[in-house]
Amino acid sequence: MWLELLLASVLGLVIYWFVSRDKEETLPLEDGWWGPGSKPSAREDESIRPFKVETSDEEIKDLHHRIDGFRASPPLEGSRFHYGFNSSYLKKVVSYWRNEFDWRKQVETLNQYPHFKTKIEGLDIHFIHVKPPQLPSGHTPKPLLMVHGWPGSFYEFYKIIPLLTDPKANGLSDEHVFEVICPSIPGYGFSEASSKKGTVCQRVAHPRLCSVLTSTC
Repeated sequence: MWLELLLASVLGLVIYWFVSRDKEETLPLEDGWWGPGSKPSAREDESIRPFKVETSDEEIKDLHHRIDGFRASPPLEGSRFHYGFNSSYLKKVVSYWRNEFDWRKQVETLNQYPHFKTKIEGLDIHFIHVKPPQLPSGHTPKPLLMVHGWPGSFYEFYKIIPLLTDPKANGLSDEHVFEVICPSIPGYGFSEASSKKGTVCQRVAHPRLCSVLTSTC
C-alpha cells in the first residue's frame, strides 16, 4: 500500500512538473522604452495625431525602377512551390505590380478609415480608429481592439470593419455595435520599429492606446 502511495505521489509530481513547465508566462506591462537611446527624463508626448497615407510620383517612379531591376533564376523543374516561391510565377506577380496595380487607388482605399499616430514608449505607433456612423437609441458602442498577426497588416480587417461598426447597413442585427481600433504592430505598416531587443509587439495593447476608445479622435 505504501509503495502504491509513493508511486502515485511521484507520478503526480512528474505530471505537475510537465504541466507547469509549459505554462505560458504573463507578459509584464510595466513602462519600458523601445525607441533609440535612453529613455528621456521629460514626459513622453501623449498626443494623438491625425495621419494620412500618401504617395508621390517620385516614390512610384523609384518603385518601378526597382521592379524593372528584378532578375529571376530559373526554377527547378516540376518543383512548383516546394523549394520556395516559384520564380516563374513570381514574374507574373512582378509584372502585375509594374503594369497593372493602381497604387494611387490603393492609397484611397487605405484612407477610407481615419488614421492616427501616437507615441508609446519611444515608438511612433500607427492605428485606425473607426466609430459607428449611427447608433440605435439607448445603445453605446462596444470597444474592440483588433491586432494583426506576424506577418500581417491592419488592412486585414478592412472588410469586416463595416460589419462591426454599422451592422444594420450590412444586413445584420444592430444589437451589438462596435467601435474599432486596429493598430500596426511595431515595425509593420506605418508603425516605427523597435530599436531595442526583446518582445515589444504586445505593447500595442498599452493603456494609452486602449484609452483612445474613450477619446475624441
